[in-house]
Amino acid sequence: MAKELPLLLAMSISIHLPSKQIGPNVSISANARVGAGARLINCIILDDVEIMENAVVIHSIVGWKSSIGKWSRVQGEGDHNAKLGITILGEAVDVEDEVVVVNSIVLPNKTLNVSVQEEIIL
Repeated sequence: MAKELPLLLAMSISIHLPSKQIGPNVSISANARVGAGARLINCIILDDVEIMENAVVIHSIVGWKSSIGKWSRVQGEGDHNAKLGITILGEAVDVEDEVVVVNSIVLPNKTLNVSVQEEIIL
């Protein structure tokens, strides 16, 4: 029964069992939802974010009310000295299923349906 229901943590965070992996260095804000099989490493997830099944978020900041689709990847290289060493998604950014976003900055209220690398999306 426990594997069928999402695990509820403090501040209404919902993490679906069984195969998600979180950490190290991950901060998840209120009302975030993380699907089964998702992988989060060195990232900040702000309020009301939905990360779908099997999505990966590494070296990134995901803005309020954003969503990351199934099998999508949002990733930075982790080089904080580089011009675009991390990925930042603004408020209400939708990354559709199977889209890869690498070392990019995406301003608010955008939908990404194609993969991007080292881009600033205005």
